[in-house]
Amino acid sequence: MPTEAEVLFVGDANHGEFAMALEWLRKQARLTVQPTVQTALRGIQDEGEQPPAIVLGQARRGEHTAVELDLLLRAAPLANTIALVGSWCEGETRSGSPPAGWTRVYWHQFASRAKVELFPGASLDRTSSPPLYHPRTTTETERGLARSLRPLTSRQGVIAISTPYSVDYEATALVCRETGYQTHWCQGAEVIDLADVDAVIWDRWGLQGEERTELARWRRRWPELPLVATIGFPRPQDYQLVATGLVQQIVGKPFVLAELLQALKEVMALSRDAGKAA
Repeated sequence: MPTEAEVLFVGDANHGEFAMALEWLRKQARLTVQPTVQTALRGIQDEGEQPPAIVLGQARRGEHTAVELDLLLRAAPLANTIALVGSWCEGETRSGSPPAGWTRVYWHQFASRAKVELFPGASLDRTSSPPLYHPRTTTETERGLARSLRPLTSRQGVIAISTPYSVDYEATALVCRETGYQTHWCQGAEVIDLADVDAVIWDRWGLQGEERTELARWRRRWPELPLVATIGFPRPQDYQLVATGLVQQIVGKPFVLAELLQALKEVMALSRDAGKAA
């Protein structure tokens, strides 16, 4: 049996955007929470052991100083270090100085990415393929190249892809077809018969305003179909739509292919289970 992961979280555990990540960690790992880098350093010193994994909560730019983070890396040089960043840090890679030595993951990506690659050596998800291991000096380009070498699991089913742009449909459909899915392109509620469809990918910029109205109208026509929404840089209010059942899962752009495929797998499994229960 694989051992349970041990994870140290450093940061504000009450920050709203970190709630989903912390909920996932508490279910999957032995989690220790330290509110600041200084308290984390004292905890490591008192314990006399290095944590196997550290998740650094960063709600805003400059929340943790470079000196503090360097001390934390030195205190746990072998730890798997992950920066969990909030929406206020979205432009940091272009105009700021993101902390070096940390795998950067946005708050809305954490749970899905943790299943496929964040925790080397810990089987946090029994159904996913083995996680990747990268040294701290690995660039995002190198991570992407490594991901492209991983085999895709064969799947079956029919996926409807709702997007207004043919180029977005072709890109998403290519991934689905490579894993064995059949695909349909539907731009709106009127275009095709979805009687044979197993799940829907709803690809838009967001889920608010006119796009939310369009989605609600579309869902009234096909309420039984499990739906994965792929949108750019989700906000906490978008995830409220999961609780209402308007969407079953949200995958934030930019995403890695394994995240989208895992989301499809999960919503289709839930749909089959619901069908059996009925």
